[in-house]
Amino acid sequence: MARITVLTASARSDGNTRAMVDAFFGHCGALAEEIDLARLRIEPFAYDQLAARDDFLPVVQKMAGSEHIVFATPVYWYAMSGLMKTFFDRLTDLLLVEANRPLGRALAGRRVWLLATGTEEGLPPGFTEPFARTAAYFAMDWRAGTYCRSMGNAELCGDALAPARELGDKIMAEIDAAP
Repeated sequence: MARITVLTASARSDGNTRAMVDAFFGHCGALAEEIDLARLRIEPFAYDQLAARDDFLPVVQKMAGSEHIVFATPVYWYAMSGLMKTFFDRLTDLLLVEANRPLGRALAGRRVWLLATGTEEGLPPGFTEPFARTAAYFAMDWRAGTYCRSMGNAELCGDALAPARELGDKIMAEIDAAP
């Protein structure tokens, strides 16, 4: 299992989220595994379909097997991407389906981070709240949100990617310091 699981959720496979994740992987790629939610089938949450047969549970199993979980998303309309929101909504399956509850409990103690990108000067107010509160709910350790800003329609590159590289360094320092 990877020590770091990175969940990406962007509608564009070659956009700024990709550039941000690649910069992050440049600093800790050997210990990290990426899961691209756009390439998987994650059904929307529905109370009457709690036994969905999609890729949701295998993703959560990989998360539970990692020390660090990094959510990577563009900022769409001041919030996480729709793909990421669908995934977060499905976390309800870990509460309502009795057979899934042990997997939900297995997330406890994981360190949770955020990589986000957008065109505004900084993250919108409250953007990190769903990540932090979801981590707390599942007894995970919310660490920090990191933001890479692109200017207008420009590609994310150079110094704009420094926060992603710094997050990779920060996580590697935590892994190196662990007993």
